[in-house]
Amino acid sequence: MITVLGATGNTGRRVARTLLEAGEAVRAVGRDAARLRAAVPGAEHVVAGADDAAALAAAFAGADAAYVLSPFEATAPGYLEQQRRLGEAVAAALRAARVPRVVALSSLGADVEEDTGFLLSLRAQERRLAALDADVLLLRPGMFFEAFLPAVPAMREHGVHVDSIDPDVALPMVATADVADAAAAELLGPARAGVREVLGPRDLTLAAAVAALGPHLGVPGLRYVRLPQEQVRALLTAAGLPADVVDLQLRMHAAFSAGTVRPRAGRGPATSSPTTIEEWARAACGPAPAAAAVRGSRPAGA
Repeated sequence: MITVLGATGNTGRRVARTLLEAGEAVRAVGRDAARLRAAVPGAEHVVAGADDAAALAAAFAGADAAYVLSPFEATAPGYLEQQRRLGEAVAAALRAARVPRVVALSSLGADVEEDTGFLLSLRAQERRLAALDADVLLLRPGMFFEAFLPAVPAMREHGVHVDSIDPDVALPMVATADVADAAAAELLGPARAGVREVLGPRDLTLAAAVAALGPHLGVPGLRYVRLPQEQVRALLTAAGLPADVVDLQLRMHAAFSAGTVRPRAGRGPATSSPTTIEEWARAACGPAPAAAAVRGSRPAGA
């Protein structure tokens, strides 16, 4: 039996389905029974909140292995405190259930001590999991392609993508499907502990990534514009994000620009994954609208 947290999400759903297809018994955990039934038919379904250590311990009971993560909820104020509660609940539940093998979703940059914004919570969780009496394999992917999805409407409307990351810094970027496949492969293979980086097929600057997305969004001239941090802060605040979340995002992006968040193992067959940004965009972004539908005025500063 393998327990999968976040079984209705991007990675958890694919991990659970892949395990089922391989003949494994799967206990799928999520917050909504109907969504669990739709996402992973054939699994055992358990409804549990990510902060409910007792319910999670029951979901882990008797499991030979588990796939774990902390839900990312960017609109919740007090982000780091919330992530602490979630992380402690997961670690306590794994300890109580004595799960012998854990594959955990983390991130590049979780090895850095400070000033990495959102990634600080993942560093803390890696430490909690390392204290378990279990084989713990930490998955550290690069930036998800899916991080571009919230900006797709604005990119189509304005013809630009704006952010505060240095346009000349190349970053590992990866599809969540490839991360899920790496997790499933680890769970289906021999148990091991340590770190596995998942980096995508090639590093990309934001300028190159945005240019690659353009044709698939119906905006062939799509370009990236770097704005000053305070201008991005104002845009994110106007979009309704809490002040602490905005600050964490800007700090993470500053760490990207400084080269602080980077692979440690180096790129090779063990760390590269197959899905290109063009392949991902064709599948994820939907059909490109007519050219007239994506014309619009450019935002200030672009």
